[in-house]
Amino acid sequence: YRQHDCVVISDEIWSDIILPGHKHIPTQSVSEDARMRTVALYAPSKTFNLAGLVGSYHIIYNETLRDRVCAVSNKTHYNEMNVLSMHALIGAYQPQGYEWVDELNQVLAGNIEYFCDYADEHFEGVSYSRPQGTYMVFLDCAEWCCEHGRDIQWLLDEGARVGVGYQDGRPFHGPCHIRVNLALPLSRVREACDRLDHYVFNAR
Repeated sequence: YRQHDCVVISDEIWSDIILPGHKHIPTQSVSEDARMRTVALYAPSKTFNLAGLVGSYHIIYNETLRDRVCAVSNKTHYNEMNVLSMHALIGAYQPQGYEWVDELNQVLAGNIEYFCDYADEHFEGVSYSRPQGTYMVFLDCAEWCCEHGRDIQWLLDEGARVGVGYQDGRPFHGPCHIRVNLALPLSRVREACDRLDHYVFNAR
């Protein structure tokens, strides 16, 4: 980026949700050059489920770059923070919030471990990369679909039919992928795995 004098916009909205054994490295911490050419974007919305309150913010150390960003945002007033979202953000970033996030990450780690282990054992032809953060798992179902003469739309329809909601992976550049959200109680993860096993991937 220095060679081509690029401005870097780094979306670090997931940076609080890091699974045990891993660490987030902020883009601006890599070097002084990175610090001065990066617009880092953060929010409590993913971590604390506050997306509807509009409470994102940026960190920009370069004064000239910060002035340019603020000039545009001040003209449009698009998605401005309100009083409720401001106090929600302040409340989230208190010691009690830190403790809650640590507990959350432990729960998510357990959910992801259970789901991935289950997929390994029961969903033959389905592959994935085990996540280091977030509560999402991106399943590549291409091999399974090829072997069973199905396509991604069939998987989406069958998941909905048996009450397991997941996202179409195509908008995320996965041509035969599904995006699974595991931010839910472990009992629901177990139930979803059982339904996918018996009624979708290994329908009897």
